[in-house]
Amino acid sequence: MTTKIAQPIFGLQTIPAIDAFDVLDLVAMPIHIINKDGQVLFVNKAWSNTYKVTRENAHLKPIEELMKDQLNYFMAIADPANMFDDNNTPKCKYNHLDKSLSESTAISAIKERKKVSMVTDAPDHSKLIVTSSPIFDTNGDIQYVMTVVQDLAKMSDWKERLDVEIEKNRLLAKKLAYYVDKFTTSSFIGQSKKITDIKEMLPMVAKTDAAVLILGESGVGKEVLAKEICEQSERKDKPFITVNCAAIPDHLIESELFGYEKGAFTGAIKSKVGLMELANGGTILLDEIGSMPLNLQPKLLRVIQENELMRVGGLKKIPIDVRIISATNENLFSLIKTGGFRQDLYYRLNVIPIKIPPLRERQDDIKLLCQKFLEEFNAKYNKEKFLNDRALFLLEQHDWPGNIRELKNAIERLVIIGEKNCINHTQVKYVTQPQAEIEGDLIYADNTADDSKLPLKEAVASYEKHLIEAALKKHKTTYNAAVALGSNQSTIARKAKQYGLT
Repeated sequence: MTTKIAQPIFGLQTIPAIDAFDVLDLVAMPIHIINKDGQVLFVNKAWSNTYKVTRENAHLKPIEELMKDQLNYFMAIADPANMFDDNNTPKCKYNHLDKSLSESTAISAIKERKKVSMVTDAPDHSKLIVTSSPIFDTNGDIQYVMTVVQDLAKMSDWKERLDVEIEKNRLLAKKLAYYVDKFTTSSFIGQSKKITDIKEMLPMVAKTDAAVLILGESGVGKEVLAKEICEQSERKDKPFITVNCAAIPDHLIESELFGYEKGAFTGAIKSKVGLMELANGGTILLDEIGSMPLNLQPKLLRVIQENELMRVGGLKKIPIDVRIISATNENLFSLIKTGGFRQDLYYRLNVIPIKIPPLRERQDDIKLLCQKFLEEFNAKYNKEKFLNDRALFLLEQHDWPGNIRELKNAIERLVIIGEKNCINHTQVKYVTQPQAEIEGDLIYADNTADDSKLPLKEAVASYEKHLIEAALKKHKTTYNAAVALGSNQSTIARKAKQYGLT
C-alpha cells in the first residue's frame, strides 16, 4: 500500500501517472519522511527491508519512538544485559559522528533547521551514515524532513571503484593528450581508421632510413605524408627535396637529378649540383616515380645500392647519404609486366609501402580538412567564412575524384565567393557540381533554396528526398541514417519508402 500525504513534495506531482512515493521505492537506499511533528509519513521498501518494519506499522508513528524501539530490539537480541543502564534507563544512543545524541537526525534537523548527518549501526551491525534534510514551504517553515540512509561499507567500496575508474580516466586522458598533441600538430590530417593506422605507424617508419613507397591516387596527399615522415625523423633539420619525375623532360632528368660537370654537353658552361646531391644528409621525394625513363632506372638503382653518384660528364664518384621516399599513383606491377619499370628497382624502393586511401573512402576526415582549409583561406583573404550544416553535409557526400587537392580548391573558392560569412549548400552545389543548372546570381545572393522554381511543398520534398537518399547511401541502414540526420528510424524508414528509396 502506498501512503499518501496531503501536499506533493519535490515537484514530483508533475510526473503523470506516477506517485511521488512510487519513485522513492525505486531507490535502493533506505528513506523515510516525517512531518514537522516528527511523525512518519512514508518509508520506502528499502527502509522496511532494512529495519524490519512494515509501512502500516511505521505510518504516523513518532520517529523517535520507532527508532528507539528498533535499536533497543536489536540491542536486546545482541545482549539483553546491555539494554538498560544502572538507573534502568534504555541505553539507546545515536552516535552522531564525534558525539552521542539521544535523538534522531530527523528531529535534530527540525530543531537546527539544517541538514544533519550521523553514523549509526544497522541491524546487521554494519555502519550507516544517516542524513536528514529539512524541506521548507514558501513561508520558510519546515514542512517535511527526508532522511536517507547509506551503507558506509558500500560507500567505501564505491569510492574504491570510483578511484580505480578515476585513475583509468587519468591514464586515458594522458594518452589522449599525447595523441591529440601528436596528431593535431601533424600536417597529415585525418581521424578515420585508415589514416589513424598510418599515423600510428609513422614514428616507427620515420626513425629508420628504409626506402618508403607511397601509393595513392592523385591529390590524396602523398607529398604531405612524405614531409611528415621527414619531420618525425632525425633528418628533419636536413634538406627535403621533391622531384616530380613526370614534370622533367626525359633528356633533362638525369642532369637535374645527378648534376653535371662543366663541358659535359653544349651549354654546360659550369658545373651544377644535382637534386640528389642537394638532398645529401636529408630526404628526397621521387614523385611520380613510375614516369622515370627506363634508361635512367639502372643508374638510380646503383645510387641506392652504393650510396654514391656520378655527375653527368664526371669521372669522380660522390658519396651521398640520402633517405629516398618515392610516390606514385600508377600500378607499378602493371608497368613491370609491360617492361616500363625495372623489377629490381621496384623492390629497392618498396621496402616500406604505404597506401593512402582516396577521400571518398575516408569521409570522416572531410570535416577536419574543411576546417583546416577554412582557417587557412580565411587568414589569406581576411574573411570569417564558416560552413552551415547543410553545406558540410553536401561536402561530405561528394565523391571528390580529385581528392584533397580538389577539396582544398573548392574551399578556397567558397571562401572567395559570396558576401555573407555563412557558406550555404547552394554555393557548395555550385562548386562541386558546376554542370548543375544553378543561376549565377544565386551564388552571390547566398540563397538557400535550390529548387526555387518549384512550389515550396515540392521543393522541401525534393530536398528531403535528396538528404535521405544521400544518408542511406553513406550510412547503409535507416537507423544510422536517422542518427546522422537527427531524426528517428521509423520516420526515415517511412519517408524512404514514400520516396521509393527502399
